[in-house]
Amino acid sequence: MMNLFAVTLRRAAPSSICRYGASSSNIAARFSGAAATTTPSSSRTQDGNENEIDHFRILGFERTFTIPMDELKAKYKHLMKDLHPDRYATASKEVSAQKGSMATDVTRAYGIVGDPLLRSLHLLELHGTPIEEMNDQSIIDHTLLFEVMEIREQIEDASTDEELRPILQSSLAKKDELIDQLAEAFREGRVDDAKRITAKLQYWARIEETIVCKMTSVHT
Repeated sequence: MMNLFAVTLRRAAPSSICRYGASSSNIAARFSGAAATTTPSSSRTQDGNENEIDHFRILGFERTFTIPMDELKAKYKHLMKDLHPDRYATASKEVSAQKGSMATDVTRAYGIVGDPLLRSLHLLELHGTPIEEMNDQSIIDHTLLFEVMEIREQIEDASTDEELRPILQSSLAKKDELIDQLAEAFREGRVDDAKRITAKLQYWARIEETIVCKMTSVHT
């Protein structure tokens, strides 16, 4: 029997020419004409060990899914101000390189903690229950797969932004609903539920990105 999960994932995968991320901020950038940025997906420690990285610790936050965005932005700006190259213009090359590396880690941590999907994936890793394989049968929602396939067909049939925008708005609403569910699951310590919800959120993030790519390609 054909793996429905793999088929849906393959069909929903955005074109390689589209580099927009799946975050809501990047969607807003698309509508405003601003350049979208790619959210970093990994970081490292000074010894190069990625498995032990804690992006929450780098930013001075506890490991929690619910983080006030205004506090996160303020913390990021404060850290980057302290690590600005001008503050170490007369320092040794070693110190300057160290501060530059720290600034890179802070920026990557901000990109991950600031994005609900990446934040959840990172929390699951820190809990020792990462989503390692997207074809993990224990977290697949087959009803969702059929829904995603139907939406993918709607996207393929659409030829204008006006036709795509309602689909995008619906997808954003689905994501917001899942994000609320994730906050509750992590707050109550239901890690297995959080894992399943995160898998669903990944699908809607891909749908969102696919729509943005289609909206871009309509005008090229």
